[in-house]
Parts: sequence; C-alpha cells; structure tokens
Amino acid sequence: QNARERSPWIGFRYRFPWLLCNIVGGIWCALLVGRYEAFLDSVIVLALFIPVVLSLSESVSIQSTTITLQSLHHGRTSWGLLARALRREFVIAGLLGLGCGWLVATIAGLWKAEATVALAIGASIALAMLTACLLGVVLPMGVRAMRGDPRIAAGPVVLAVADVATLALYFSLAAWMLAPS
Repeated sequence: QNARERSPWIGFRYRFPWLLCNIVGGIWCALLVGRYEAFLDSVIVLALFIPVVLSLSESVSIQSTTITLQSLHHGRTSWGLLARALRREFVIAGLLGLGCGWLVATIAGLWKAEATVALAIGASIALAMLTACLLGVVLPMGVRAMRGDPRIAAGPVVLAVADVATLALYFSLAAWMLAPS
C-alpha cells in the first residue's frame, strides 16, 4: 500500500519520525552557529550570507536526491550504480559550486569591499555544494540499503545532514581564511 492510500494518521506516523531529522539538524545548526557567535560578531557579513549558503546547499542536495531516487526507482542498488552516480554528480556539483560560489563571492566583494571575506564565502559555497550534492546520492542509497523507504526518508535526512555539513564548512573555512596573521 503506497503513502497516498494510507489514512492521515498512518501517513503521519510514517513520515513524522523522519522529520525529526530536520529538528535535530536544526538544533545542531543552532549550536554550531552559537559556537561561532564571537567570530560572527567580528565578521558580521558572514551572518548575512548564511541564508544564501544554506539555500544553495539544500537546493543542490535535493536535486541530487531527486535524480538518485529516480534511478533507484528504475533498478536495484549496486556499487556500480553508486560509483557512476557519484562520478557524474561530483563533476556537476563541482561546476555548480564554482559557478554559484564565484557569483556570490563577486556580489559580496562588490557589496562589502572585503575581498578575503568574499573569497571565504565563495569557497565555502563551492565546497558545501559539492558535499551536499554527494550526500544527495549517498544517503538515499544508504536508506535503501537499510531497507528504508528513500522516497520518504531521503529528503529530511539529506537536508539535515547537508545543513550541518554546510554550516560546519562555512564557519571552519571562513575562520581559517580570516584568522589574524
């Protein structure tokens, strides 16, 4: 019986546990931002770009997840399928990350006239998009390998993990690049 044929209560019980991934991921992100609070106070421009960095990462992770789910729907999970999908998505994610990172860095640089900050934002976007894209391939296949339903679980799991990884990369790279000499 598919999700559309279930009662609302059964649908809730089936989907709610996976949404807990988003709650846990969101709280983890809040704690991560809190860890960098003093750093953000000193480089406030980084806080202004958090929504852009997260939305790009989330978008590319969902795109990869959707493509992966389509391929899983048409066949069995195999190491060969995973390797081909990872190679393809790695190249696409690299190009997307470079393009989006360059564009946002250019805008940040023109707007705030802080070249190193702009470079940190652009590099973070490129790495975060690459990571999020790869998560969009690996995690749905992992859910399927564990006999879960990747159509329901993959989205919340991928988004939660991508958000945490994105913010960790963003703050770590920015802190490293902007550390006083």
